[in-house]
Amino acid sequence: VEHGPHVDKQSTLSKVGAAAAESLWSRSKVWLFILLWFALNIGWNDVTVKACKAYNFHWAIALWQLAFGWVIFVPLWIVGFRKVPRLTGKEALRLSPAALGHLVTHVGAVFAFGSDAPAFGRIVKAAEPVLSCMMNFLLVGEVLRWPVYATLAPIIGGVVMASLGELAFSWRVVGAAMASNVGAAWRAVYTKAAMQGGKIGEHMDAANTYAVMTIMSTFMLLPLTLLIEGPSAIIDGLGPAYAQVDDPFVWQMVLGGFFYYMFNDFAFLALEQLDPVSHAVANAMKRLVVISYLAVRFGEPLSLLSGVGGCTAIVGTLLYSLARRKFA
Repeated sequence: VEHGPHVDKQSTLSKVGAAAAESLWSRSKVWLFILLWFALNIGWNDVTVKACKAYNFHWAIALWQLAFGWVIFVPLWIVGFRKVPRLTGKEALRLSPAALGHLVTHVGAVFAFGSDAPAFGRIVKAAEPVLSCMMNFLLVGEVLRWPVYATLAPIIGGVVMASLGELAFSWRVVGAAMASNVGAAWRAVYTKAAMQGGKIGEHMDAANTYAVMTIMSTFMLLPLTLLIEGPSAIIDGLGPAYAQVDDPFVWQMVLGGFFYYMFNDFAFLALEQLDPVSHAVANAMKRLVVISYLAVRFGEPLSLLSGVGGCTAIVGTLLYSLARRKFA
């Protein structure tokens, strides 16, 4: 009995320590999520450029990176770390157009960033808000306030400046990046409209919605890849790519699939922890960091006009996000 107060004091200290540790984690985890989001995104861009140079089958690379996500989220469902999503056939059909947008977003990005001008592809990707405004108007009839539309001017102007000053300009990169923008805008606008029509499935949080769209996109992309690039050519192309000594192709592919799924997953986790304004700032900073990294890493020549244009477009995307928040 005489040891009771001492035991109570230890118990109280333990609880205080646990509470302090939990508080520290809750304050610091958002920075960890942002750091991993940035690092994994850079890693994905890096290995995708290398893989596309070694293996000229971009559709197959995009398919592999989508399919690799299964290796990550299926075990999480099996061990119970995440709840298994449940959808009816009708609900899956409702979500399928968003999955198609996800497919186009990814394939376009692989073609744009797997080119000889990956940094330029990233700059063109900054034009996504322009497509989002168009999709919002065409699909749901949403008319935004004029300050929101005004922020599109620096985005369009910046991309045009970057294109005019780009020393490694490629219409293929522009087309692929813009196709990716269309897919991303379609995915976002359609998903929002679909959710307004009622809840879709059970346990469909942001992470599981992304996983389900990954599954559906993989099944959509498989026949397209086999039709466009051909199974025999895809298999035959693996030999020369695998024969590389300096940079192992298998390692590039494994990391490409892992980085792709995980950077998107941590982007969702960061979004859940940040308010919209902070997330917009973080996303703009991410674009700037990735563009700078790609330009330096792969020796992509960026003229002064191209650099200024890229920065202008990135600032425009930040202003757009802030304006959408303020005038929603």
